[in-house]
Formats: sequence, C-alpha cells, structure tokens
Amino acid sequence: MLRPIVLVMTASLAGLVLTGCATTPHDQQNARAKAAVTPSELYKLQAEDQSDEILLAIHAGALSAAQDEAVEALAARWRDGGARSVQIIAPSGVDPTSAYRTAQAVRDRLIAGGIPATAIEQSAYDSAGYAQAPLKVSFVRFQAEVPACGQSWEDLTATKNNTVQSNFGCAVTANMAAMIADPADIAGPRATGVADAGRRVTVIQSYRKGDVTSANADSKASGVISNAIGGQ
Repeated sequence: MLRPIVLVMTASLAGLVLTGCATTPHDQQNARAKAAVTPSELYKLQAEDQSDEILLAIHAGALSAAQDEAVEALAARWRDGGARSVQIIAPSGVDPTSAYRTAQAVRDRLIAGGIPATAIEQSAYDSAGYAQAPLKVSFVRFQAEVPACGQSWEDLTATKNNTVQSNFGCAVTANMAAMIADPADIAGPRATGVADAGRRVTVIQSYRKGDVTSANADSKASGVISNAIGGQ
C-alpha cells in the first residue's frame, strides 16, 4: 500500500526540480525589475552610438571622382542621421602640403553637401610607420533603442508584494524613443551656446541706472477671460 504513495511523491519532487531549472521571459523581466532602483527605471531611455567613417588617399591635387562621390554620400548620411559634427583627421607623417590640400578639398565638398562650416572639426593624427596613411572623415550618429513591450504578462491581480508589473513604463519609453528628433539628446545634453554679450551689457547698464532690466511686455501676449457664455 505504501508503494503508490512513494511514486507520487517522487514524481512531484521531479516536477519541482524541472520547474526550478526553466527560465522564462517572465523570470527575466522579474530579474530586471529587481535590478531597477525605482519602477520608472524598468525601461531606461537609451541611445546607441554608431560610427560612420571613410578613408581617403592623399592627393596633391583635387579629389578624384570616386573620392568626391564618397564624400558626397557621407554628407547625405550625416544629414539623414542627425549627427552634430564631422571630423576631418589628416595624417601628420606625410607631405603636409598635400595633406592640407586634400583636407581642405574635403571640407569644401562637405560644405557644398549641406554641412555647416561650424559643424566641421579638423585635426591630425600621428601616421608614423604608415607607408600611405589615409585621410579620415567620420561622424558619430545615435540610434534610439526601442524596447519590445508585451513579450510576457503576469497576473495583474497578484499584488501581495506591492510591486509593479513587468511591462510598467515600456510603452512610454518606446514612444519617446520613436518621437525624439535627435537621439543624441538621449546620450547627453548639448553644449551651452555663446551668451549674448550685447544684451548682457544692456541689462547691466539698466541695472546701474536703476531702470527695469526686463524686456518690455508684449501686449499681444496678455489674455482676458472670455465672458461669451455669461448670463443674467
């Protein structure tokens, strides 16, 4: 009479062992939830940087047809990719005159391709040991990471542990990643622009005179509560 009971208990123990070894998407989401400091950090807004670079041979004269086409294509990718700057890095161990002319030719071609001159940065690298060191033209663009939501769901009525469900915040993060125009803003803030020195002097002079330092009020910006629905 004891044999059937022993077999049932053994099968139950084996089932528990197999269940403990399995890893489901739900378990992975729970692990991510435990690692988050706050519920809003279950799905962080992130951007991945991607480098786009071309290498050009140094020429004493103008760019070749193939080089001109490559620079034009890079400028088009820069405009579409939302990058902020382009780096022209010339080799320092070759003919300086030829390297300079090639770098300037690339700069002029980038400007003609629609890249502002203020977005082009030029520098040099040590090319000692290279027989034919190339000119490097590159930029870094960012791609927003869009999380995949709704891969698995748990029982939303199980609230005894007072924790949020595993998909909490995923839709908001996915929507923001899809709507942000410049993904580079996710990676970090933009550099502070140059202050308006003329406006600063005007404010300081008004302050010293005891005058009002704020700008004049715009009459068109004032509002009045409408009484169109008013009654007796």
